[in-house]
Amino acid sequence: MELIADIPRLYTGLAEWAGCLIMLLICRRKARGAAFIAISAAAVFLQCGLLTATADVDAGALWIVIMLLAVSFMFLFIFLCADIPLLGAVYCTAAAFLFAEFAASLEWQLHAWASRTVPLGEAASAILLAVIYTGVFAAFYFSFRHHMTEDYLESLTYKEVISVVLITLLTFVFSNLSFVLTGSPFSGRVAEDIFAIRTLADGIGIAVLLGFQSRISELLAQKELYSMRHVLDSQYEQFRNYQESEEMLHMMQHDIKHQIKGLRGETSPEKREAWLDMMENELDKWWLPQRTGNPVFDTILSAALRKARQLDVRITCVADGALLSRMHVADICTIFGNAIDNAMESVVMIPEPEKRLIHVSVSAQKGFIFINISNTLGTDLIESPDGLVTTKKDKKKHGYGLKGIRYAVGKYNGNVSYKAEDGWFRLNILIPM
Repeated sequence: MELIADIPRLYTGLAEWAGCLIMLLICRRKARGAAFIAISAAAVFLQCGLLTATADVDAGALWIVIMLLAVSFMFLFIFLCADIPLLGAVYCTAAAFLFAEFAASLEWQLHAWASRTVPLGEAASAILLAVIYTGVFAAFYFSFRHHMTEDYLESLTYKEVISVVLITLLTFVFSNLSFVLTGSPFSGRVAEDIFAIRTLADGIGIAVLLGFQSRISELLAQKELYSMRHVLDSQYEQFRNYQESEEMLHMMQHDIKHQIKGLRGETSPEKREAWLDMMENELDKWWLPQRTGNPVFDTILSAALRKARQLDVRITCVADGALLSRMHVADICTIFGNAIDNAMESVVMIPEPEKRLIHVSVSAQKGFIFINISNTLGTDLIESPDGLVTTKKDKKKHGYGLKGIRYAVGKYNGNVSYKAEDGWFRLNILIPM
């Protein structure tokens, strides 16, 4: 049992600090540059200093307090540097602590095994430490980076975070059972058995955590897919309504012919003038823009112009609709319906009607279809967890419109980009011709 007491607490402190550092490489950070370096240096000093200064404390109440303090330092390091919510910081701390325990246990087990055959000096021990830690934390990074997205961390609930904390806690308790209860059925009696149990328990805990995380990611993906399908279905249904409106317009055109015949027979100038005013108002209400060469795009644009007139919004359009001929109806609805709706929702927030401007263009440029939808800005943009932008306060429940646009454009190997500059928000889409 002498080997157990000789485990350097410095190694444990480095593992815990490295686990937090990996999490900060995965997550979006709010501390950068010199601030991040300073906080990281302070974190490694506190983490290693605490565990090194208390190296003589064996298992017991004081040891538990020290471990809680070490975990608190890890949480503080992540919370100060990562741009994630409180629940996300707790989740990341639990995962980082579990990997740190596994790395420290595995490294010292291999160190003990190697030292029985070949005496390890300080240089060899340091190299072994660097190799094992690099391998474990590289695996940590690559196994977590695909799941630990901003969307994932923003969507975590109390139940999920508590579950991860319990997984980590139970793994830690079971892996250290040999230190506390030497006579239990799950305890080892010699150093080799104790470290094998500890490493195995930590490895199983990591496997359970990864499985749990994968399942949560699948559920979130299903939820997002459902939301996007709802957006796409809504856009397509909106297009069907637009088509019905056009059919109504054609019916009105047919009726106007009969009204013109009636006007010719009307002898009262007052009644004729009133009749003409009514017809003019109806024509303004259902006025169609100049044809662009694509009936689907024309229908969407017509509806947008009618809505814009009601909201005192000015829309200008320069478009070669024929370029969109190879695109599916639903994709045209998704791209232009969502983009124009988003622009409309943004400009109506501008108090001055004369500043509510939207410009739509479709053109051919160097072998690409270039689509631009621009609108004036009257409020600050808010960046959502996945890098999308919105003017809405609830970042979680919005952004599906732009995701739907990306999904539709992606079918044609296109690219979507956006930027806000000079009081305008510009959405640019490039699709290979």
